Amino acid sequence: MKATFLAAAALVVAQTASADSLNNPAGMDPSCKGHEQNRETYLKELEHVVNGGRMEMVAELIAPEYINHSSPPGAAQGPDAIRQYLTLLKAAFPDRKVRNDMLLCAGDNVIVRSTVTGTSTGPYFGKPATGKSFSVTGTDVYLIQDGKFRARWGNEDAMGMMQQLGYLPNERPNFGPPGKPQP
Repeated sequence: MKATFLAAAALVVAQTASADSLNNPAGMDPSCKGHEQNRETYLKELEHVVNGGRMEMVAELIAPEYINHSSPPGAAQGPDAIRQYLTLLKAAFPDRKVRNDMLLCAGDNVIVRSTVTGTSTGPYFGKPATGKSFSVTGTDVYLIQDGKFRARWGNEDAMGMMQQLGYLPNERPNFGPPGKPQP
């Protein structure tokens, strides 16, 4: 039900933008009028925690009841889980950065399209470093209330990242008829 609401909210926001702004994300109004605090909370977390590694700010920005709805079943939740995951990422990809490509607000939700880049120089979930770089995109919806992140729903091109790092084969699937390879 919440996912349907969030998708509908994003659609309403997108429909109110001009066609030019949808073709040119830089032309969108990122001010989040009426929801400036949520926008600023997101940007602060991106700059200082995610990209800056300032784990001492997690308690200030992440609510104790924070839930990442995109985590695997049984995964730890809350501020400690955020710290652990970001620490793991920093060890595997010290130059990892998240760039905000688009930001929209819908009530207490901040909807973000981003690009994540990094270079594998340390182990990642038991896989050895490859020295290879990656660049993938993702889309996230964050619930932010009273200056704190309460929840996340998101997706990123994890398969593309694993292929670029050399952990998965980078093969093109054959969607043609059996026995007839595509050109």
